[in-house]
Amino acid sequence: MSVPWIEALVAINEEIVACERRFHRQCILVADCAMNGEVTVDDEMLLASYMTSLTLLRTHRNNLLAEAPIDA
Repeated sequence: MSVPWIEALVAINEEIVACERRFHRQCILVADCAMNGEVTVDDEMLLASYMTSLTLLRTHRNNLLAEAPIDA
């Protein structure tokens, strides 16, 4: 596999990890708000946005893996 391909894979994985961390932090905040009955539509929309972003990033990574150059 080429260095540029490996670098692209590393970059997308770093993006996924960063997005997962933001999503996790937001989930904690929303859970805290929910305990006080304060969850807003904006909170729910933000969580849905993170989930969509994660899905898109993972799809991009999976496509990158599917197109992996195989050196024989």
